[in-house]
Amino acid sequence: MPVRPNFLERLVLYRLNRGPAPILDLFGAASFESVSLALDIGVFEALASADEPLSADTLAQRVDAHPAGLSDLCDFLATGGYLSTTADGYVLTAMTETWLLEESETNMGPWFTFWNELVFPFWDRELETAIRTGEPSQTIYEWFDEDPRRWTIAQEGFRATASLLVDDVTEAISVSNGDERLVDIGGGHGLYAIELCRRHPTLSATIFDVPGAIDAIRDDVPTTVGSRISVRAGDYRTDDLGDGYDIALLFNVVHAHDAATNIALFERVASALAPGGRLVVLDQWEGSGRTPVGRTGLEFVGLTYLTTLGATVYSHEEVESWLQTAGFSDVQRKRVGPLSGVALVEATL
Repeated sequence: MPVRPNFLERLVLYRLNRGPAPILDLFGAASFESVSLALDIGVFEALASADEPLSADTLAQRVDAHPAGLSDLCDFLATGGYLSTTADGYVLTAMTETWLLEESETNMGPWFTFWNELVFPFWDRELETAIRTGEPSQTIYEWFDEDPRRWTIAQEGFRATASLLVDDVTEAISVSNGDERLVDIGGGHGLYAIELCRRHPTLSATIFDVPGAIDAIRDDVPTTVGSRISVRAGDYRTDDLGDGYDIALLFNVVHAHDAATNIALFERVASALAPGGRLVVLDQWEGSGRTPVGRTGLEFVGLTYLTTLGATVYSHEEVESWLQTAGFSDVQRKRVGPLSGVALVEATL
């Protein structure tokens, strides 16, 4: 977590410009690397399994590290709010217990791993190319295809971030009593489709995505809904999606394509829906950030989409016009999640 300057530091760094505020970015980068390492070697899980604070020596034995080196790491993590120090050693903070433990429903550890092992290395290779030419030399998904392990890490990361939204999203989606069939296009980890089936016992779902994504999650469908979940591998731009669906999900898909491709995709989805079926789009929307964190988040994902896909963030108005061109009507937007920038758009055929 970035350093939180006190009042005097904010005055000196921001308002008076008497100190180098960019140094905070350096601290933030070091914090990310330190958290990623702590996750990798099991520091947080070791502390979580202890009934009392652990000294650097004891913790080092449990995670196979040097006591002095681990002490420096933990002291730095404490300044960022990930650990607390006591007279007897180190303990987890409530923030780490909520967001970075494997047993937590909101565990963001796989999301850190996804960025540390995949996205930022891809940034290192492609950021300048994307800035100078407008697109990377290959997409990050094409890069994933070169090593199946990358798809596994990616799907675990996608699932982790989806866990923050799944309750809000599934509550916001209109599911009627007569709805029986759903298709989750580009659904990858399948968390949304699985949760909708759990909430609605008459609903069945097909998760449609590229082979690498499907292979990564094929064995992860819970047995409680397994009989109502099927998976289908293919290219949603060209391959058969099936037909007769009551609901179609397109989550975090439209940002990856240009206007013409999205219109064609919406038309393909319309052909796969039953009369009166609904299409639900989830994405980040240009101009929807209302706070500093929200605005920064949107610009961050915009730069990420450019670097990894040669893509961008679209406005709600653009997507609504594409839906109408594809034959959809009654377009409605619903904000979801704890931060601004993310919303559902639901349209009826």
